[in-house]
Amino acid sequence: MLSYALSQMQLATDQNDSAMKCEAFLNLAKAYERLADFTKALQYGKASLEHPSMDPRTPGYTHLTIALAHLGMSQFQQCLESFESAMNVANETSDRLLELQICVGLGSLFTLLRDITKALIFLRNALAIVQSVTVDDVHAKYRCLILYHLSVALRMKGSLVDAKEACDEASQLAVEMGNRAIHARCMCSLADIYRELGESEAKETITKSWARYEDAYRVMRGANDKMGEVLVLSSMAKSASESRSHYTGQCECQAIQLNKKCIEIANQIGCKHVVLKCHLRLAELYSQLNDDDSEEMARRGASRLTQEMQLFCNFCGQRYGLKDESLQALRCSHIFHEKCLHTYLLQRTDQNCPKCRCRAVLSDNISIRSSIASTADVQSPSTSFAPPGGVATPLVSVAAELGDITPQATLTRRPPQQDKILRGAEKDIDRVDRSLARLKSQTTANSCAAVPVPSPEVPSTTTSGASEPIASTSSAAPILSNQTNHKPPPPPRKPCCSQAALPPSSIVALPPAMPLAEDGPLVITHTPTVTDV
Repeated sequence: MLSYALSQMQLATDQNDSAMKCEAFLNLAKAYERLADFTKALQYGKASLEHPSMDPRTPGYTHLTIALAHLGMSQFQQCLESFESAMNVANETSDRLLELQICVGLGSLFTLLRDITKALIFLRNALAIVQSVTVDDVHAKYRCLILYHLSVALRMKGSLVDAKEACDEASQLAVEMGNRAIHARCMCSLADIYRELGESEAKETITKSWARYEDAYRVMRGANDKMGEVLVLSSMAKSASESRSHYTGQCECQAIQLNKKCIEIANQIGCKHVVLKCHLRLAELYSQLNDDDSEEMARRGASRLTQEMQLFCNFCGQRYGLKDESLQALRCSHIFHEKCLHTYLLQRTDQNCPKCRCRAVLSDNISIRSSIASTADVQSPSTSFAPPGGVATPLVSVAAELGDITPQATLTRRPPQQDKILRGAEKDIDRVDRSLARLKSQTTANSCAAVPVPSPEVPSTTTSGASEPIASTSSAAPILSNQTNHKPPPPPRKPCCSQAALPPSSIVALPPAMPLAEDGPLVITHTPTVTDV
């Protein structure tokens, strides 16, 4: 791709064709973004915008490439701004394929920021758009990509069965198309899903899941996919950190080595978000080893990266991106907790962004409110809040198709039939929530009744479905506390690397095309010359 883009640039220079230069700069930016050279991708993308284009859609694809480069470098505010510009071009030119790719990018962005509700909205909107694509190769290409990102978001949400189904279909499509990059990412995602399911439910041993990571990493190295290497190494490091007893016999050394290797490659391409997660894992590992100096260094690195990426809400001062929270962006591309932002807009008359002091206007194309942050507004639908600057967006129509989330759009102009659909969806979700709460209360009551606890104050018979059995479990508290405090917590573990390390000559770096041994786990040594993880 890079070679042909350079040839195109040479032709454009020879003919002094500005429009062809615009296309050539765009292709160069795309190539460097795929190669994870995000700095060059940004430079060539900006150069493309400086030249006139014959196709009005070209600036939209340029903004999309710039947004993906910012996303790779974990520059989320600039990424959101470029996505907004690309979506404006998609709306002006009615380019559904561009809108599809923007939705996939936004889904990936909000997945990283742990706003899974919005991530699913954008990804399912992209899945709805791809149904209208009639060209088989293009349809399979984008469906494969969307399903992979959807499997990641569903796994983080906790819907592991749905995530596995999406990942299996994406993997099958990738194999049929010969898309090695997506196939390797699907192998990594499937290993993550099996790891969280556990051996008993997944019916797969941890060793087999670990082999999936190794296969995925080998494919990434063979394709020179640096971003893919970082993703797989990050998952391997997390798996080793959570399952140290299986891999290394209560030793943290392999988990530490994997996190350090991941940091090394992530720093090469500038992926700060992955480096942040590795620092947080290293801090936990060093804490268990009682290595206070290394733990402090890792926590300082995590704090510095959090400040650089501005992963905190200026209203409450809390960091976001650690758990599933609803976020909202202003038109200046600064991101806050959705609940904090809407409370601020309701209470203040001088509505300015606390970071840049610009007027606080919701982002045009990403003004989707979820029911997580607007539970107070649902109680009084007649006084629904519409912040200034909320405009219609084509991304809201997908909300009617979702069954597990009920997004509300903060729009001043919304079709009445969409209001009716959303209200019906809210009623369905409320009915399901009440049923689940009733089922949970009955289950808790049955479990409490099964424990023989003498309680003369509580009558022996209770009405079915009532909450008295749950409220009167104070006498059962000593039993639960005795069970939990039966033995003191174990002391912090020390590294148990008593075995002699293998000599460097016994470890051979495998070429990308050579299959890894079936009977041995992935080996890491402390030898500086061995870089093949």
